[in-house]
Amino acid sequence: MIAILALLLLLAWVLVSQSTRPGEDFQEAPVIERSAVVSRVIDGDTIDLEGGEKVRLVGINAPELRSSNLEERELAESAKEFVENFCPPGSKIGLNVDDLEPRDRYGRTLALVYVDVDNVWLNLNAELLRRGLAEILYLPPSEFNPYKWMVDLPLSSR
Repeated sequence: MIAILALLLLLAWVLVSQSTRPGEDFQEAPVIERSAVVSRVIDGDTIDLEGGEKVRLVGINAPELRSSNLEERELAESAKEFVENFCPPGSKIGLNVDDLEPRDRYGRTLALVYVDVDNVWLNLNAELLRRGLAEILYLPPSEFNPYKWMVDLPLSSR
C-alpha cells in the first residue's frame, strides 16, 4: 500500500514538474513572444488590443460584471479596475500565447499578459490570482500551469 502511494506521489510530481516549460517558473526572465498596445479593458480577464484582437488571460477566471450576485459584481469591478490601472489603454504589454491552445471558443487569444513595472515584467494573470481578484482556471491542454504562479511570486508594488 505504501509503495503504491509513493508511486502515485512520484507520478504527480513528474506531471506537475513537466506541465510548464523551462523559463515559465518565474525564477527566470519571462518569455515574451510579442508586444502589443492595450486599447480597452473589457473586464478582469479580457482586454482588447489595438488592431481589434481580444486577449483572454489564460489560467484565470475573474468574476463576471453581469452577475446577479452583488458581491461578485463588486469583485468583478475591482478586478477590472486593477487591470485598467495595471495596463491602461495605450500601454504596451508583452504576450506569451498558449502554444497548446492559442484561442478559446470565442476566438480570443489565450495568453499570459506581462506588464513592465519599473523595468520588471510582471505576470498580470498571476497578480490577479495573488490579490484574490481571480481564481485559477486550469483547462488542459495548456502550456501554462497557474498553480505554479502562486509559489514564490512577489506582489508588485502597485
